[in-house]
Amino acid sequence: MADQPFNAAFGQAQQQMQKAAEEFGRMFKAVPAMPDMAGAMASYQRNLDALAQANRIAIEGVQAVMRRQAEVVQQTMAELAETVKTLSGAGIAKVNPAKNAEAIKDAYAKAVSHSKELADLMQRANTEATEVLHKRVSAALDEAKALAGSK
Repeated sequence: MADQPFNAAFGQAQQQMQKAAEEFGRMFKAVPAMPDMAGAMASYQRNLDALAQANRIAIEGVQAVMRRQAEVVQQTMAELAETVKTLSGAGIAKVNPAKNAEAIKDAYAKAVSHSKELADLMQRANTEATEVLHKRVSAALDEAKALAGSK
């Protein structure tokens, strides 16, 4: 008879454990199944590859701009040295204001042209990098849709 309270408590504990296990099972069924892990990892790797490619394109673009800027600076300095040489050889008496104004106008036009060229270089690199990312995002969304549909 002393065992009856123990047996009753043990029986209740067993029933509670069984109910908890059943509840856990119902709860687990509500969780969506894990997608194809290999497919998900392959998709993630393609995302990283696309990001690395976009970064390479952006870095190459910056390097191209820097190289071109260095060329422009060298060219400008050579032209400036030639102008100074010409002006110093001409002397103050032979300075022609109209010619000087034309030289300044030409220098300004070159500076604007170089600025546009550098901006175009950077824009091309950014467009290429963005296109790589755009294609990958589109493909990743298609992959996610396919993974969701395969359940």
